[in-house]
Amino acid sequence: MGSIQQTKDWLKTQEDGIYMKSHKAAIIRSSDPFGLFGSYKDASGVEYNYINGKIESIDYEGETVRYKQT
Repeated sequence: MGSIQQTKDWLKTQEDGIYMKSHKAAIIRSSDPFGLFGSYKDASGVEYNYINGKIESIDYEGETVRYKQT
């Protein structure tokens, strides 16, 4: 993708309020050196939360599934 600055610039174009526009952008946003957390919400309202580049939880209609980090 290029330099860190190019990636940071690209990430800014991928922001949609508190969510990112894609899983890819949320994973990168949640990875060092770009941040620690990233979230993506799809058209169905399913929210995917990433921490440190890995899926942490999925939220849908008030239900949350958490994933054990290894």
